[in-house]
Amino acid sequence: MEDTTIEDVLKTIETLYAQKAYRDALDYLSKNQNSLSRGVWHYNMGTLFARLEDWPMARYHLTMADRSGYASIELSLNQRLVESKLSVKKWEKLLSSKDYAIRGALLGSEGIFTMIGFIMMIGGFYLLRNKSKQKGALATLFFSFLFFGATLWIKSWNWGIVLGPQVVREGPSLIFNSKEELPPGVMILSVRHGEWLKVIFPEKFEGWIKNANIKELR
Repeated sequence: MEDTTIEDVLKTIETLYAQKAYRDALDYLSKNQNSLSRGVWHYNMGTLFARLEDWPMARYHLTMADRSGYASIELSLNQRLVESKLSVKKWEKLLSSKDYAIRGALLGSEGIFTMIGFIMMIGGFYLLRNKSKQKGALATLFFSFLFFGATLWIKSWNWGIVLGPQVVREGPSLIFNSKEELPPGVMILSVRHGEWLKVIFPEKFEGWIKNANIKELR
């Protein structure tokens, strides 16, 4: 029964897509979100928003599809198209060691750290079999758990996609001077302080923005 439901949803979406009834397709998908896997749902939502040229929302959903484990050539191609429309490379250019460290941590949390952690954990348990190497085994296991912990910590960071232009200010209040404007579509890392967000990444836009028109990547 579940497979039939999934097939029916996808066939309906394909029909509406062929008819260029993108808004109707979005409404239908929204009502049938629970019928599809998270990754497939976000991918289709992102594709439809791209057709409507709502590039920030398209980037949000395609990024969520990627983070949900959905992988395909079409997803990669759509992501490149959307990011080019938003001039992502220009706005998210790495300018400092902090930018590189944050981007590296994000990439590491997407599988690399977990893989290293598993390898070290297996190695640690193997070394435990040898009494003369138990100290080394315990150290290996300790570092493996550090990698697992780092992955969970990084994934808890407050990432989001900017949906509309945001004025970046020097402090968390309208009384502070504006520095520049944060354009739509940029992926930011921020810390929440009530009604305000402190932008940490990209460093180019470091400052304070109102907690509005931000779609969190969760």
